[in-house]
Amino acid sequence: MQEVSDFFKSLFRQEDFRSAWQCGDWTDFHGWLYIVSDLLVWSAYFVIPLLILAYALKKGSGIRFNGLYFLFAVFILLCGVTFFLDALMFWMPMYRLSALVRFATALVSWITVFAVMRNMPLLFSLRSGDELQAEIQHRIEMETELKQKNEQLQEAEMLAKLGYMQWDVINEKIEYSDAVPEILEIGGGKKLTYQLLSNIIHEEDAKNLERVIDTIFIKKFFPNFYCRVHTPHSGVKHLLVVGQLILSPTGAITAVKGTIQDVTEQRLYIQKIQMQNQRLKDIAWIQSHKVRAPVASILGLVQLFNKEEPADPMNIEILQGVTEAAHTLDDVIKEINAKTESNKAIEGDIEPI
Repeated sequence: MQEVSDFFKSLFRQEDFRSAWQCGDWTDFHGWLYIVSDLLVWSAYFVIPLLILAYALKKGSGIRFNGLYFLFAVFILLCGVTFFLDALMFWMPMYRLSALVRFATALVSWITVFAVMRNMPLLFSLRSGDELQAEIQHRIEMETELKQKNEQLQEAEMLAKLGYMQWDVINEKIEYSDAVPEILEIGGGKKLTYQLLSNIIHEEDAKNLERVIDTIFIKKFFPNFYCRVHTPHSGVKHLLVVGQLILSPTGAITAVKGTIQDVTEQRLYIQKIQMQNQRLKDIAWIQSHKVRAPVASILGLVQLFNKEEPADPMNIEILQGVTEAAHTLDDVIKEINAKTESNKAIEGDIEPI
């Protein structure tokens, strides 16, 4: 212990040793080559830790293995100090200080070794630069493909006039795709809300919508339905709403999601077809009922006509009856023609979908 105490008390004492110039037969070239080399190594070992520390401090929490960065910086710095002291030995023989610095260097070196060994599994699990570059390229390709698919999906929604909606019942929030505001013609940066939907729903469909909502929350079932809405530019639009409920483990409704589709053209087409069918039914009824009566009358009166005695007074009354039946039949034929022309007009308005 006395030696240790004396060592630290004489840490900077130089009288016990001779300088390096006084030890051996140094030439000027040999000595200065040694000194300059040590100083160059020391300067490099001094700059490298500063660069490491500057990089680590700049990256902050965004860099991994911060402790290793600082250990390497301290280790390299202490190695540089040993070279600096070796250069000073040519004039200042501080061998005790040099030994202490070397011991500190050895201690930090082994601390660094253990730190590296402890992190070795994680270090080896890290991917190489080529692997990272390959992953980056793969992600770029996936993002490009995803972007293309998203554009295709948006185009498909536009062509099909189809939009997606989700109603978060718990947070009272409605999310929807870009096609929904276009279908409902909601502009001016307005947000789609339940109140807004209630305002644009057609008056005749409002009660039906209330029944649908009651069915959803009471029976926990979403019935697909048609409804009409008022739009500022296209007037009344017909929508097909298809949905699905999301239930919690306890059976409570957490969300409602579904699609809305503008089916105005299809619905109008169906309505025209229905009107055409109804007129065809009317024509068929007229032909089977109204036409039959005057024809039957004419046939019956013709049988009563006295062909043997044309001057028979009954023949005059029969001819009058035939005339009245003929006029009635003419009126019926005109009515059929009117309905036929009307039906042709409907057919002209109908375009195949």
